[in-house]
Amino acid sequence: MNEILETQLKAMLSKVGIEDVSFMVNIHEALLKGNPIPIANYYDLVGLNREKADALLEMLGECNENNQITAFSGLSLTPTPYKFIVQNKTLYTWCALDAILFTEWLDVSSQIISHDPIDNAAIELNIEGDHLMSTDPYPLYISLVDTMDNCNIKGSFCNHVSFWASEQTANQWLKDNPTGKIVTIDDFFESHKIGLKCC
Repeated sequence: MNEILETQLKAMLSKVGIEDVSFMVNIHEALLKGNPIPIANYYDLVGLNREKADALLEMLGECNENNQITAFSGLSLTPTPYKFIVQNKTLYTWCALDAILFTEWLDVSSQIISHDPIDNAAIELNIEGDHLMSTDPYPLYISLVDTMDNCNIKGSFCNHVSFWASEQTANQWLKDNPTGKIVTIDDFFESHKIGLKCC
């Protein structure tokens, strides 16, 4: 399990009385099959009492009209700007960082396809586990923010964490988001020290 994800999940889920987050891999592996998760299966996968399981789903999940889970804690069957291709199945992630971390978290090889939010330049990464194999273009940049609201994960964090195809567009984002930061893809893979505070 990826150390960054595990640390952040434990911090978030401690608020609803959950300390062991190992079941999260089960949910993500179920989503990787490419189909929504029936709610009964979800309860089996999490192995928590109904109250905690429902609180968890409210915090981290998305459901379709049939009350089946289509996204959970950043991994989604619903299209987003981050296409996450694993084992010939196309899924999506809520942000650029999810796409990177989930590859290691699930111990898979992934192809990640996205676009620069400013100039729409095509972006592609290939990752095997915790090893970056290639990026196009290179170098590649990632925007980050260091706080997250557990009640609005997408709005407070995911919507600000993107891939950038050039230093120019990354700096343009930074100009409009002075509390954010930009790291290169190499910096991220070398350090794995991306700080995040929950609020």
